[in-house]
Order: sequence, then structure tokens, then C-alpha cells
Amino acid sequence: MNLILDIFISLLLFIWDMAKIIIPIMIIIEVFKDIKLIDKISKLLKPFTKFFNIHENSSISLVIGIVFGLLIGAGTIINSAKQYNLDKRSIFLICMFLSLCHAVIEDTLIFAAVGANLYMVLGSRILAAVLTTFVLSKLIKPNTKDILNNENVIDIFEVNESNENKSTN
Repeated sequence: MNLILDIFISLLLFIWDMAKIIIPIMIIIEVFKDIKLIDKISKLLKPFTKFFNIHENSSISLVIGIVFGLLIGAGTIINSAKQYNLDKRSIFLICMFLSLCHAVIEDTLIFAAVGANLYMVLGSRILAAVLTTFVLSKLIKPNTKDILNNENVIDIFEVNESNENKSTN
């Protein structure tokens, strides 16, 4: 019984620790929205979002995820998806980018502390994220309504196969 109680208390403490980080960030994002700073950040990062052909307002989720990590980035992705009506393709591409390149400051410093080359760690993560997201952004059509629908995934691969068949003929 003590083990279950200890686990429960640990989980509550973990949730509290996350809430102490996430709630202020969400409040700051709301204040930034009210003073139109989110729009300015989105316009500043428009070349980046245009490069991947994703929704312009998804840039704040990318910035938060890159700086603070997946947990907080996921919260901003959900928040942005609801408030800005992000399409599923943009959400998917943001998640793919952040899966490879998240919490870059913290992670890079941790790797440096154990002797890794800062520039190699940071550069390889950013390069892998950019290349992977770019390739996926070209494979997944912008007008795809539901990228998680099996028919759409099959359509993506059928288009590539037909292009390969044309190039071999």
C-alpha cells in the first residue's frame, strides 16, 4: 500500500512541477497574442514556415518546442491547433521536426558536459530535422485533409511509385 501511495504522490508532484512550467508559458503566450507579438513572430519566421509549406501560425509551436522541449512544445501545438485551426499536415510536420530537434539548448549543454562537440550535436540535430521535415513536406500534399488516414498515406506512396515508373521508362 505504501508503494502505491508513494507512486501516487510522485505522480502528483510531477504534474505539479510540469504545471509550474506550462501554465506560465501558456499565460505568456496569451499575453503575446493579446499584444500581437505572436503575429510578429509568425511574420518573422514566415520564410521558415513557407519552406516547409506549413501554416504560418505554427511557428510559435516550433520555437517553444525547440527551446523548451517536447512536453511544453506539445502543449503549444495543441493550443495553436485549436486557436489557429492548424491543418493536420502542419501539425504532423511540426511534430516530425520537433521529434528530431527539441530542447536544443538543454540537450546540447548536457551532451557538451559529457564531452560531445557542441557544434556537431546541434548542427546534426538541426540538419536531420530540416532534411526530414523538408522531404516529408514534399511527400505529403498540402491539401491532404487527414494525413493519418490510410488512404492518404497510400496516395502519397502511389504518387511516388508512378513518378519512379515514369522516370524508368
